[in-house]
Amino acid sequence: MAKPLEKKSAKILALILALIMLGSVLAYAFRGSTTTPSREVRYSVTGVKESIKLVSDSSRIYYLNLRTHDPNLIQLIDTYWQSLSQDYVFRFVRFTTVNSVFYVEYPSTTLGYYPYLFLFDVGQSKVFFSYDEKRDYMGVDLKIKNGYGFAENVNPIAIGTVDAVTMYIDSISENKKVNNTYADYIDRIPDLDYSFIVVLTGDDAGQIIKMNKSSGNAADFYFEGIAVNRTGGYDKVVAINFKQNIFFIKSNITDYYNVTKYDSLNIAYMHDMNFTEIVAAKPEMRAFIIQPIETNGNESRS
Repeated sequence: MAKPLEKKSAKILALILALIMLGSVLAYAFRGSTTTPSREVRYSVTGVKESIKLVSDSSRIYYLNLRTHDPNLIQLIDTYWQSLSQDYVFRFVRFTTVNSVFYVEYPSTTLGYYPYLFLFDVGQSKVFFSYDEKRDYMGVDLKIKNGYGFAENVNPIAIGTVDAVTMYIDSISENKKVNNTYADYIDRIPDLDYSFIVVLTGDDAGQIIKMNKSSGNAADFYFEGIAVNRTGGYDKVVAINFKQNIFFIKSNITDYYNVTKYDSLNIAYMHDMNFTEIVAAKPEMRAFIIQPIETNGNESRS
């Protein structure tokens, strides 16, 4: 018999998917269709890490696996998705199936707004987008409405502000190289079946670490990912590339804790059976800060 929490979590996930899929599912049900319409895919990328690398020149990335079965992770994912799914762009789109979603945000433009897009893994299924204009961009059908763009024949599909969608098409079609530095950091991340990921770069990453008596950003890359361990419990990976003399140290804050360093990139791998503990766990850090020598007349001290 399913536990009450499992039942509640399953209902939450069902409601999430129902909100974004209801329109198209009903349409095909009334027509009596027994097959899900498919789409043409011109460019495709496989894997969570490979998808992140395509948009690693962004400032903020969230990844949510909508197919996870773990009740604790379902609740965490639902918290983020409930906020993201309120976006205006979803007035124009209907899905037949959704497996996972990325939310990608780029730094502010000179006009003062933040380009952003959603990347949905929908397999080969069809996605319906209401549009006023259709263009060919790098061999991809780019549909546009009210300043939003939609690229269907790529995988994952892209929906968001037109400039963010075209940047994604540039990357997936190899018309433009991504930021190699951040992509190299992603390559160093352990390969796990992540259900939840947060990636911050540039100033966004620098804002998460505050240091007294130090100026400038302490970091320019931050990764946090959570996965269900196949033998039980949860795995968490936190990676930070430090711009100052800061580093992770060994700790016993979780059942298992290991640190790997690649120059300034520090990676902590944690495991715990307790979900609350793994969510709250943060790597322990140390910093060496060299202060300038203060002088007072002919005397000096350090």
